Amino acid sequence: MTKKELRHVFKQQRMALSPTETAAQSQAIARLFFASFPVADFQAIHCYLPIRRQNEVDTFPIIDTLQHEFPRTSIVVPRSLPQTGEMEHYLWTPDIELLSNQWEILEPNPSTSLHFPVPKIDLVIIPLLAFDHQGNRVGYGKGFYDRFLAKCRSNVLKVGVSFFDPIPTITDADAFDVRLDYCITPSNVWRFSSTPSVSIDRL
Repeated sequence: MTKKELRHVFKQQRMALSPTETAAQSQAIARLFFASFPVADFQAIHCYLPIRRQNEVDTFPIIDTLQHEFPRTSIVVPRSLPQTGEMEHYLWTPDIELLSNQWEILEPNPSTSLHFPVPKIDLVIIPLLAFDHQGNRVGYGKGFYDRFLAKCRSNVLKVGVSFFDPIPTITDADAFDVRLDYCITPSNVWRFSSTPSVSIDRL
């Protein structure tokens, strides 16, 4: 299936999940993240803030656990710049001020938040609608994450999160798409063949 077809199918499937299912599966994904990755070894983890109305995987269980149990690991959150298709990146702090943007996404207030340098990010948790067995992902089609990931270090770990298992192939994936290294679903951590070896407990 093409990206356009997959967006339509998986948006519907995701919206069909009840709030109880979304919360439970998000918690399961968070548990697998901390059980599977050597979080204490990472200096900085980048984590998106969920779009509630799109029923995205809720990342606040991950952020809360990082904040309380891994104080030496910096949490980094994005702010979108619609006019350029780029993102800015800010340090998450206990008193961070969040504002709702034009898509109803919570973002750090740039006037009161601290910029974080992209080269210092070790792992990025990535939103998506669908992914395939090769690590290709389908997002919303605006390219924010492809542009951001292209600026990260070559060895940054790219970890998607999804309520659904992979499809065999995204038929119109191309060379400009940045592939995932891993994707976490409620019951599994998927590792892709192009991913370099890393010390991860479950994988």
